[in-house]
Order: sequence, then C-alpha cells, then structure tokens
Amino acid sequence: METPPKAEKCGPFVQYVLDELNCNVDLHDEEKIESEEDLRKFSGHHGGLYLFYLKPDPQSELRYPVYVGVTKQSFKERFQRHAKHGVIHEVWQGRFPRNVCGLGLYAYCTHYHGEAAKKIKSIFLDTFNFAQRTGRDTIDTSEIYPAEWTKNNLVFPWDELKKIVDGEDEEEEKKKKKAIPSEKGGPFIRFLLDELNCNISLYDKEEIRGVDDVKKFPAHYGGLYLFYMIPDPESDLRYPIYVGVAKQSFKERFLRQTEDKFNGIFHKIWSGEFTGMGVYAVCTHYKGPAAKTIKKLLLDSFDFPLKRDRRGRLRRE
Repeated sequence: METPPKAEKCGPFVQYVLDELNCNVDLHDEEKIESEEDLRKFSGHHGGLYLFYLKPDPQSELRYPVYVGVTKQSFKERFQRHAKHGVIHEVWQGRFPRNVCGLGLYAYCTHYHGEAAKKIKSIFLDTFNFAQRTGRDTIDTSEIYPAEWTKNNLVFPWDELKKIVDGEDEEEEKKKKKAIPSEKGGPFIRFLLDELNCNISLYDKEEIRGVDDVKKFPAHYGGLYLFYMIPDPESDLRYPIYVGVAKQSFKERFLRQTEDKFNGIFHKIWSGEFTGMGVYAVCTHYKGPAAKTIKKLLLDSFDFPLKRDRRGRLRRE
C-alpha cells in the first residue's frame, strides 16, 4: 500500500470510519448530484464535515472518495458554491475524473461541526490522498482495498478519533443534564407560544394520521413548528416531542417527514417506532433568524424525546 494511500482505493474503509463515528452514510447515498435542483435536498440549516465520492450508479456498492471538507455555511449553500467553482463544477464540466467515464457524484453529510469537524478532516487528509485535494484530475479504480484489510494494514489514529467522539459525548451529556423533559414542560411551552402570539389552536383538533392529513398544512410558507402528542382531540394535555424550522413550506417539510426513514418524524411514529398517542402540530409565523433563535432556546431548555442527536439520528427516549 502506497503512503498515503489514494482515498478512492480505500472507499470501504472510509465508510467504515464514518460508521464508527455514527454518521448516516446512507442518507443521500442513492441521490446523484447532477443538477442545481439536486442541491436543494441538502440541509439549508446546518453544515459541518462532508465528503464527496463517485460511484457508477445509485445502487452500486462501489464508492470512490475524492474530497473531504468542512463548511460553516449550510451544506446546501456550500454545495451551491462547489457547483460554481469547485468539485461539483469540475465533475459537471467533465474535467474530473478525466480517465473514467460513467461515474456520478454523491455526498456524505455528517453531524460533526466546529473543532470536531476540523480535527476529523485533518485526520482524513493526513491519512489519505484525496484526488480533489491534491490536484489530481484522474482517479485510480484498478483496485479497491477491503475495509478489514485496510484496517489491518494502515496506521490510523483511532485513539485520536476516540478523544474527539468522547469530547462530543461529554458535551452532549452536559447539555442534557441542564434540560428538563419537554413532555413535563408542555404547559410552559404552550404559555411561551401564547406570549409569542402564535396561533396554537389552528390545528389543535386535527390529528395527523396519514399523508392526506399533512397536505392541509400551508404550502406557501414555512418557519418554526412543533409536534406534540395528546390522548384525544378534546384533551387539554399536550406533550411536545419535537421542534424544528422549515425553510420550505410546512407542507413540503412535513411530507418529507413522512418519507424520510432516517429522520422522518411521521415515518417513525406511523411505523410504530415511537408510539403512544395521536400526533398534532403547531405552525408558527416565525421564520429565519427569529425561528432559529426560538428553536435553540427550546432545545437548550427542554429535552425533547424526538430530536436529532449529535449523530444526526432521531433520538427516542
């Protein structure tokens, strides 16, 4: 094995490392990036560590990593810049890779950001030769090293990686200890929304049972929203379970929540992974920075049973 090895030859091991970091490597794995429209599916709310890779078709198990980066912007914004003068642009223009045809571009988007993301990026760059990081306009597809073989033959800083993960875990645990369960804070959260002049009663009697129920929500604007559970439509008990911000319309965002098997709230509830009572929604008029600020306040103060944990997964407690 050459030193450092070409990243495209170590695709299985790169995926193995991301798995060990509890990143959702399957989130966009069948979504080829071939047009500006395809960039809209990536998060417009957060950024962090990401990798670009090539593969023959959406169902292929072959993955050739070609670039690793970190963005302070959202993934969507950063990828739009890549489409103008970056990796995506080079692929679309046919300038990369010059020696292989028929490969599509895909992305791993991780939940790591800030210092943790920078440290993981440094580890990857110190360990592998990424084509689009070292000025190569070709990739080597002559051989793929199996993950287990690479693990046994490559010097990889697992201890350093573990420190990064442990540091993230400690930070998450500290935040969790400061918060109270959102279900217990239901009356106060309702009071807060009242004080913010949100129309909390608009959909208060309309349980969301299926896709048709989702279609009633506004299709022309989005913003801050909460999902909560109640025993029945006439009950005064409300148990908040999730808070989010939709840059899309509420209808579009909620429809995605029905389809996304990884982070879809409705998909989790309707498939029986998170059950209890009927689910309802509050759609507010707050959007942009104001919506993000209120969401952060709620997440810092309350421990919602359904939310993206630091691994990007829906935590269920």
